Amino acid sequence: MSLYFDPKDKKNKIYIDYFENKSWLVIENSTSARSSIKKTLTQIGAKTANLLEADNITEAENLITTQKPHYIIANKMIQGTSSLDLFEVHIKTLPNRLKAGFFIITEANSLAEVAWALDYEMDGIISMPLNGAIIIQSIIKGVQRKLEPTAYLKKIEDGRTSYLSGELDKAIEQFKSSLLLEKNAFEAMTFLGQIYTEQNLLPEAIEAFEKSLLLNSSYFKTLNLLGLLYYQQKDYKKSYDINLLMAEHYPTAPERIPELIRLSIINKKYEDISNYYKIFQTIKSPAPTMQNSLSAGLAILGKYFSTINDTERGIEALKSAFAFSNGKYEILKSIVHSFESLNRTDVLLELFENTDLSLWPKEGQSIYFHTLHLNSSDDQKVIQEGEKLLKSNIRDPQMYRDIISRSIKMKRKTGYIENMVLEAQKHYPEQASEFDALLNSISKA
Repeated sequence: MSLYFDPKDKKNKIYIDYFENKSWLVIENSTSARSSIKKTLTQIGAKTANLLEADNITEAENLITTQKPHYIIANKMIQGTSSLDLFEVHIKTLPNRLKAGFFIITEANSLAEVAWALDYEMDGIISMPLNGAIIIQSIIKGVQRKLEPTAYLKKIEDGRTSYLSGELDKAIEQFKSSLLLEKNAFEAMTFLGQIYTEQNLLPEAIEAFEKSLLLNSSYFKTLNLLGLLYYQQKDYKKSYDINLLMAEHYPTAPERIPELIRLSIINKKYEDISNYYKIFQTIKSPAPTMQNSLSAGLAILGKYFSTINDTERGIEALKSAFAFSNGKYEILKSIVHSFESLNRTDVLLELFENTDLSLWPKEGQSIYFHTLHLNSSDDQKVIQEGEKLLKSNIRDPQMYRDIISRSIKMKRKTGYIENMVLEAQKHYPEQASEFDALLNSISKA
């Protein structure tokens, strides 16, 4: 018997009754961890016959769709793959969340993990190292409102079911009718706002979200969706204010960092910008899931510092952006442009030459070639490097332009240059005229 949960205690009968007929799927890498979790679940009323388990994403998804377990406890990473997609499968399989739930297991109950769970409306986080008390506490907290749901909550779940089934008009009517059952119906207003957004009825969506906010100024889903909608509508002042309000109540999801930095820059919140820079300087080894978001944010900071001629901070921010980029093409392109505006592509070339590019996506290596072209005076070396990348099917329009320009400068045979132009036009026909212009420049040289 758990020291934390006594199944014979009268106050716990409501949990025993609720879980008695609920099925569970435990998704964990470790056999012993799965066994431990299942044993803990029996203490709160789950029947052994109703406990399923899986150790890989494919098996888990199959069990969700065929067996339809009411509740899932899943490690965030299963054999190196995120279990996030399983949540989407589960909520579509069992849209009524009064009878279903999803709990995530993480290495540490960090702010980033909390933000992640909030963003996907999960029922709770179970932090490691696992023990029975933590598992039970998390589950009991996550199911509180499901034990004796009000008529309003039941109607909300009816609306959610219709919404997820694509019956939007029916869902709208159900959410509207739920407004008559609860004065503080902020959830219903948020669902209405979400549907109106999908229908491109943006004034109606904003009105619904704003009404929800008046009813509950700290509801995460409202703040999140309204902030995004303001941003898409380019109402950057309101978007900034909403995100500021959200930051007072909740941790920031890493993927939102680039957007928040842009908002601070647009709204000239210079103290925010400096604070982001200071925070990023203290981050030495971010989790892999955070690195791209941090890199994108640092690239934006680097670009901003370059526009105000703050070369020192610009270079430092861009160096960190490069380190966390993992060769992501779009981020690297932004970093290159910022280094070019600072007239310091030599620093970028040094970063490239101290990096094992074989670990990066092919697209990132094309950015390296362009940087080499900008800095090296060795025409032969540049062309040979470009040809080597082309043979490895690593290419982009800028690479062809650089090779052709260098070939013209070296006065290589016209036939070689013409072949390179034809190859470039074959892969990028929409830019054929640009490559023709390069070819025509030979006669004018």
